[in-house]
Amino acid sequence: MSEFTITVVGTGVIGTSIGLALKQQGTSLRLLAHDKELGNAREAVKMGAFDKAEWNLINACEPADLVILATPLNAIRSTLEAVAPYLKQDAVVSDTSPNKELVLTWASELLPEHTHFVGGNPIVHPSGTGHKHATADLFRNKLYCLTPEPSAHEEAVQLLVNLVSLLGAEPFFLDAAEHDGLITAVEYLPNLLSIALLKTVSEQTSWREIRKMAGGLFAQVSAGADGDPDALSNGFLKNKDTLLHWLDRYAAQISELRALLLAGDDSSEELAQKIDKAIVNRLNWLIDYEKGDFLDPELASPKVETPGLLGQMVGSGLLRKRSPDSAKDAKSE
Repeated sequence: MSEFTITVVGTGVIGTSIGLALKQQGTSLRLLAHDKELGNAREAVKMGAFDKAEWNLINACEPADLVILATPLNAIRSTLEAVAPYLKQDAVVSDTSPNKELVLTWASELLPEHTHFVGGNPIVHPSGTGHKHATADLFRNKLYCLTPEPSAHEEAVQLLVNLVSLLGAEPFFLDAAEHDGLITAVEYLPNLLSIALLKTVSEQTSWREIRKMAGGLFAQVSAGADGDPDALSNGFLKNKDTLLHWLDRYAAQISELRALLLAGDDSSEELAQKIDKAIVNRLNWLIDYEKGDFLDPELASPKVETPGLLGQMVGSGLLRKRSPDSAKDAKSE
């Protein structure tokens, strides 16, 4: 039986970390990498994340049983258009974008009926954006959101569940619209607020002096002003309505705090209470985040031993490569 092949398109920190995590398991999976910058893919191979870097996108995806698009949002549609005619029977396609509704729409429109799409978004916070920041344990004890296409076959969904488990993450199923609403609050809103902070202070005539005083706190709060400007702009506009919803609520909080400041000492107790509540909420969240403790016990996926997963990925079972006849039978169910 031939190897189960996974192709990762995009060898930034997420794509390369996926490869490293799978290789750390000692799997016999065949891992291919493609990046528009061939040098990045080759470096990821040297790091031990992939077996081969393929310069041609079609050649990289054509033999794949699973294709993972670890690219910015603005590259996903064109990538789907390019590879769609060449995907093999029952190939599964996934992504790592924080925009699930839009990507699901593109997948439904562009991918052939003999393939399956299962959207994905790992909830991780790497230290940087390039392959040099990739680590094998990036996903360990973290949530990995899955938003399957409505027509995706059960076996395709199970493939992603098993893959996520191999990465050390916890599969977390969400409706695409719900996912996008939640992720906008904790990803795009902080991005936008960081940009506003930078513009507020850096466009002042006193910036030359202000920047000398900026330290770790400023670096943390402004960290969202980072990445590909075109990708961020595209993400803001694609999630415009939801982002405006959260901006309005943030503005309301700013107005409340401003009013308390204007009231001076008379508001000191109320101001302290608001600050205390925010500090406690953040500390509780950090504890849960570090422990990976976000799922209610009754909603958590059952733990599966890694050897069993590996057997399914490369041997018989749900994820074995099916013959054309069995694939047709699955489609007709």
